[in-house]
Amino acid sequence: MIDPPREAAAEDPRRGRDRNWLVTLPLAVLTLAVVLPVTVFFVASWLVGWRLQPVLSGSMEPTYPVGSLLVVQSIDASQVRPGMAVTFDDPGLPGRLVTHRVVAALPVEPAAFETQGDANRAPDPFPVPARSIRGHVLWHVPMLGFALDALAWPRGFVLLVLLPGLALLAGEILSRRRRSAGSGHLMPVRYQGP
Repeated sequence: MIDPPREAAAEDPRRGRDRNWLVTLPLAVLTLAVVLPVTVFFVASWLVGWRLQPVLSGSMEPTYPVGSLLVVQSIDASQVRPGMAVTFDDPGLPGRLVTHRVVAALPVEPAAFETQGDANRAPDPFPVPARSIRGHVLWHVPMLGFALDALAWPRGFVLLVLLPGLALLAGEILSRRRRSAGSGHLMPVRYQGP
């Protein structure tokens, strides 16, 4: 009887699979417990037309702490009432969104509102025109705003697309090297007979 070479006997293919579970199982649990629900939340929010707005300043604390994620629904300006937290285009800095509470509807044409942050001592210096209102706050999720802000372009692309793609590519290269190195040790043996 011909014994296989020692290197081939020492390599048990099941051992590699056992080590793979040390990485695969925690990643699967993380995906099911965190990534999947958060992804479903983001997609569902997009489908129903909600805007997700991270809280980047403390002007609305303690109601909406820094790092919270606001869920904002579109609203017609005629439905805006004092006491309502609204998201609007900042009249003082175009392109920036602000979420503050409506203090009063101003008696002017076209319609405008006086707003103020919950943590601010004075109303905002500029009235908010009705056309600048983007929506009102439905609810918020503490700390999720930090995650959304961290996933903004280009960081989100790097974290969610580039790094996992590189990890898959590296895993495939290592797997192919192990297979080719393992196949190089085994040489077919022909039975020569007695």
